Amino acid sequence: MHGTSIRVVSRILNMSSNYLINTNKMCVYEEGGDQKVAGMVQRRRLKRYLRNLLLFVVVASAVVYFNIQYNWPVFHVFRNKNILAPCIIPKYDLEDPQLDRFFWSQVPLKCDTWENLVFIDSAGILHINETAIRRGGHDHVTCKYGKIQLHGDYKVTIADLTEFKQPEYIDTDFVNVQCFSDDQKQIYNNLHMHVDIKSIKKQREIATESKDQLSVYLFGIDSMSRLITERKLKKTMRYLREELDAYVLKGYTKVADNSFPNLLPVFTGLKAYTKEVPPGIDNIPFIWKNFSRKGYIDHLSEDHPGLASFQGFNSPPVTHYLRPFFMAMEKIVSPRSVLNNAYMFVQHRNFLQNNVSPMCFGNQLKHKYVMDYTRRFVETYGSHLKFSFTWINEITHDFINIVELADVEILNYFKWLKDSKRLDNAVLIFFSDHGPRYSEMQNTAVGRISNLLPLFTMVLPDHIKSRFPHIHRNLKKNTERLSTHYDFFETMKDILNSDFAEKPNIDSTAIPRGISLFQEIPSSRSCKTADISEHYCPCYSSKQLSPNDERVRAISLFIVDRINAILGEIPGRCAKLSLDSVEQASLVYADMERDQNAESYFSFRSYLWKIEEKTRILVSLKTSPGGAQFETTVEYRGKRNIKLLGDINRTNKYGDQAKCIKFEEKFYRLYCLCL
Repeated sequence: MHGTSIRVVSRILNMSSNYLINTNKMCVYEEGGDQKVAGMVQRRRLKRYLRNLLLFVVVASAVVYFNIQYNWPVFHVFRNKNILAPCIIPKYDLEDPQLDRFFWSQVPLKCDTWENLVFIDSAGILHINETAIRRGGHDHVTCKYGKIQLHGDYKVTIADLTEFKQPEYIDTDFVNVQCFSDDQKQIYNNLHMHVDIKSIKKQREIATESKDQLSVYLFGIDSMSRLITERKLKKTMRYLREELDAYVLKGYTKVADNSFPNLLPVFTGLKAYTKEVPPGIDNIPFIWKNFSRKGYIDHLSEDHPGLASFQGFNSPPVTHYLRPFFMAMEKIVSPRSVLNNAYMFVQHRNFLQNNVSPMCFGNQLKHKYVMDYTRRFVETYGSHLKFSFTWINEITHDFINIVELADVEILNYFKWLKDSKRLDNAVLIFFSDHGPRYSEMQNTAVGRISNLLPLFTMVLPDHIKSRFPHIHRNLKKNTERLSTHYDFFETMKDILNSDFAEKPNIDSTAIPRGISLFQEIPSSRSCKTADISEHYCPCYSSKQLSPNDERVRAISLFIVDRINAILGEIPGRCAKLSLDSVEQASLVYADMERDQNAESYFSFRSYLWKIEEKTRILVSLKTSPGGAQFETTVEYRGKRNIKLLGDINRTNKYGDQAKCIKFEEKFYRLYCLCL
């Protein structure tokens, strides 16, 4: 597109130059001939030149316009035609090859390599790093610090600098530290953080965790569908499942377009942009206020102040608030610019990786500061009741692949929580608000569904699951049910109130908008009853198939073979299964249509996008001996080309059939009939 524009400008300049040459020639002709004839010739030539120039400008403009329209990204919008029916949770191939062109391995981003000349230890003491000073070739330095102060939500100041020579406790969370050489040349200018617990404990009492009153750790990343998380944070997701026994919700659905109207229901249970929400951000009843009143210490750690979902507070909304730290960055480095955004796009494509990335502040990527603050908060307050909300924006807001660079860091944070026993009396929720909003991935069959399904995983203490087995049972069921941000809020209310008791089943004729995930979500729930609009409803529709359909027969035998292959991993203990009967079969599909009226952009390439709808079939069957019942969904491309979409789920109790299976092998209990 840019090459075409340059060629157009060049052509116009050449034409203008030719016109000037011709005009000079006409002037010479006038001096030697008839003035009247020369004037007529000149006017004729000028008219022809202007006509040609106008034609050229029109054609060139059309070329540039069509070039832009063709290369403009394609963002199709779809609406679900069947929001009233009970939801069939979409199942799809997380590694679908249609999506491969949107994913690539991200080359690490480079930050500055200088060392910190000072540091704040875990006790909040500011030290000079003598080792780093010597390595830097400095004989003597003078260091000073200034406290970072937040005024409202949009202004920060750095207090007058105070020199320090001995280790000193910092009675605030954030400071700017500047160091100078003997000739008063500034050699260091950086921000440092810790969590000032001493000042807070002088002001208020903080309650202590117990088996009934749990801390809450919310760790979120912007614009992360479950599909993207599974592909880009593989180590983290594997650890959550295998080591933390996390519940991963496959039907967790966004309720709006961008972050604010999706996160507002999480923290208030209210629907954004309606009369439910009181005017003024300070008047909104965020649930962290309820936790604080109950003796919790609260914390909000978020990067990129311009993208913050909740901003404009007159005073800090929580006790420990990272926003002033990120705002102070712009007093030390140049504010972000359009050029920075373009540079990040280029680096996302793995170009110019040897240059320092705009995603860095000094010698560290910005998202690491968010995680450092969270870890310090959790560590500093120990066994005190904590409500922590961590939210990372920048690495995912406009890019899909950069988040891969945070995989090990997030994994290590979760491992630290477990190994340090900080999850013994705490709930960990790893989640997102919505999938990517501006990615051509949404024009694919899998992408248009998966982008509606953000990440949600929950980790509970073992003692909660053992004392309240209905919670574990319900959460397992709810991983396959339609759920939303409103349910997230209701779950946090139960945690706040230590309400873990079993409750009556929800009336399927009066399903509320928000349901605690500790209760069983009715299978009859629809997008309509969950207050999900047709543009965000991911649910599949279905058509019954005969058990005698040759596709169903082939799939059923395939499923039984897969079960026997699983049992082959523990040979000699379980009976070989065979197909007894097909209980039910249905063709499941996305009943969606394109809604061009809701699309913000137009591109000629829209006409080139063709969505290939895969054939997905849901089969319920019974095996023998033992009468075990199973259900799963497959992608069917032929008798020899069948692919499982998710697990093979057992739908009846196994009772004593699997008593030969040890606890640590409990996965096999679903399938085993002990010999």
